[in-house]
Amino acid sequence: MNSPDRPDRVEHRMERTYEVAATPEQVWETIATAQGISSWLAPAQLEPRVGGEVSLDLGGFTSTGRVTEYAPNRRFAYEEPWPIGTRPEELPPGMAQWFESIGAPLSEVYAGLDRVTPIATEFLIEAASGGTCVIRVVTSAYGSGADWENEFFDQMVRDLVPILDRLATRFPVAAG
Repeated sequence: MNSPDRPDRVEHRMERTYEVAATPEQVWETIATAQGISSWLAPAQLEPRVGGEVSLDLGGFTSTGRVTEYAPNRRFAYEEPWPIGTRPEELPPGMAQWFESIGAPLSEVYAGLDRVTPIATEFLIEAASGGTCVIRVVTSAYGSGADWENEFFDQMVRDLVPILDRLATRFPVAAG
C-alpha cells in the first residue's frame, strides 16, 4: 500500500489483535509502563507522556524512540528509527552481518535511508463485554520498497509476533 501523501512510498505493516480477560487498566499497566514493558518485551525505560523517550534494551543494541500518543487505558504509541543509525559507523555489528547475509550493500541501504519513515508502533485497548478487552497492536513504516526494507521488516515481524503472543498470555484468554 502506498502512502497517501507520498505515492512513491510503500507501507510496511503488521497488525495483531488479542481478546483477553483483563480490564483496560490491567492491560495499560502491562503495555505502557516501564515495569510492564520490561516484563514481556525487553528491559525498558519510559517517560510516560507524549514526547517522552522510550528506550528498549534489545541485547546487542538499545532502541530509543519517542512517545507519540499516551492516552491512559486507551492508546499508547511510539516511533523509533530503523536500528541502523544514520551513518555506517553507527551500525551495530550484528546488523552489518545481517545486511551482508541478505546481499544488501550498505551503500544502497544508506542511500535509501532518507526514504524510510520511523517505525511506528501503536497499542489500542478497547473494553469489551464480560470483563474482557481487545488489544490491537499495529507496527508500520513507509519506505521505498527496497529489498532490504522488505527483508528487514519481514524479519522484525517474525521476531515480534511470538513476543506479542507472549504479551497476550500474561492475561487469561477470553472465553469465546
